[in-house]
Amino acid sequence: MILSLDRQIPLSTLSEINKYIHKVKIGYPLILENIEYLDDIVKLHWDEIIFDLKLADIDNTMVLIVSKFINYADSFIAHSFIGIEGALDKLSEFLKNQNKSLYLVLSMSHKGWNDEFYPYLKNIAKTIDPKGFVVGATRPNMIRIVRNDFRDKIIISPGVGAQGAMIGDAICNGADYEIIGRSIYESKDPVTETKKIIETQEVKINECKRTEN
Repeated sequence: MILSLDRQIPLSTLSEINKYIHKVKIGYPLILENIEYLDDIVKLHWDEIIFDLKLADIDNTMVLIVSKFINYADSFIAHSFIGIEGALDKLSEFLKNQNKSLYLVLSMSHKGWNDEFYPYLKNIAKTIDPKGFVVGATRPNMIRIVRNDFRDKIIISPGVGAQGAMIGDAICNGADYEIIGRSIYESKDPVTETKKIIETQEVKINECKRTEN
C-alpha cells in the first residue's frame, strides 16, 4: 500500500503509520501547505517517496520543476498525454541521469476521464519505458488491460476508499499497490485505520487467490 498525503498530519502519527506503510505519495496541496514538512517526511524510513505533480508541460518546464524537489523524491508522476518529443523524452532522460524514476498516468480514477485515448497513451508508454503507471482503482477493467500490456511494470492505483473503489480490488485485478489517503489521514485514529485497511486488504487478496485456484 502507498500512503497518499495531501495535507500535513502530526509527525508522530506519520511515524507510526510508517511502521506499516513504507511508500508515500506527496501531493501538491501538501507541498504548498508547508514545504519544510517535507524535510520531516524524508527523515522517516520510506522505501519510496513519490511526488505526485501530474507533470504536463514542455520538457524545460518539467525539468525545472522536478529539479526543485530532486532531493526529496525517489519518483515523480507525469501525464502521458503530453507526448514524447519536447516533453516526456527529456524529462525521462533527466530523471534517469539523476537516478530517479518516472510513473506515467494511463487512466485516472475520476468519472470524467476518457479511456478511449488509451491506445495513444499505450504507445507513448512503450517508448518512454517508465518505472510504472498510475491506473485508477475505480477502473478495474483498465487495470487488467494495462497489466496485460505491461507485465513487468509497476501499477499503482489511487481512488480506494474516498473515491469509491473497494480495498483490495485493484490488487486483485493486477495492480501492485493501492494508494490510500483520505480514509487514513481524515480518520479519528489514522494509525488504527491503517491497520484495519491492511487487514481488509489481506483478506480480500486471499479471497481472490482462492477464487483463482
